[in-house]
Amino acid sequence: MARGLPGWVIFVEVPPGLGDRGQRMWEESLAIWSLTPAHLVLLEEACRIADRLDLLDSMLRAQSVEVKPDGAQFADFSGLLAETRQQSGALKLLLTEIRQGQVGAGPVKEEAAGGVGVSDLTKRIADRRRQAEG
Repeated sequence: MARGLPGWVIFVEVPPGLGDRGQRMWEESLAIWSLTPAHLVLLEEACRIADRLDLLDSMLRAQSVEVKPDGAQFADFSGLLAETRQQSGALKLLLTEIRQGQVGAGPVKEEAAGGVGVSDLTKRIADRRRQAEG
């Protein structure tokens, strides 16, 4: 796939071994993002995690019909759920890093209506509580 940088067109092949979801994620991401070589590596790993999540999902769906909460199968099922949560968290972190690593991207900017994070939300909640009390 071609991706553009100012004055350049670089062809980036789909990494070998990606599944359907990973390939789609790779192609669609490169269509909208201009990434550094380091962030291309992160994107490849994110695509592999997306494929892994599909595999885990199919395993969970296959087992969910047969799992009895009091049986030994439940531990296997719980392990799959835990791994799915871990992989989802890793994917989210990678995508955040990739988004911030776009060529020409600056730091995240505050929105006009407020801040951009949990600490800002915490501050707004505290401000509203103070207003309600006083």
